[in-house]
Amino acid sequence: MASQNENGFKSFLASGAISAYRIVKLQSDGTITAAADNTKGIGVTQQDFADAEYGSVKLWSAPGTFMVAASGSAITAATAYGTITGGYVGVVTTDRFSALVSAVASNGIVTEFVQV
Repeated sequence: MASQNENGFKSFLASGAISAYRIVKLQSDGTITAAADNTKGIGVTQQDFADAEYGSVKLWSAPGTFMVAASGSAITAATAYGTITGGYVGVVTTDRFSALVSAVASNGIVTEFVQV
């Protein structure tokens, strides 16, 4: 029987290792993998996943903001970003997220975003 999610977080089985704070997509077999190439995905991992391990994903339907790993050396507040290879947020042609804070660091910095 199908069920309904009321809190915006759901456990999924990983297909391959996935780091925390990466955007993930659902595959046809029900597992998740890191999103890529402007894919919207279903949400953001909340922990590191080993291959074939279950873990929590904050779904896009969840209230609040999202902590997501970003690619590049600088993130600018109020600038729109999208999903790039590896489940990171980066500069792409389809805007999906807006940074709430500016950040300067190496690839993989985790910072706060909202959906646009």
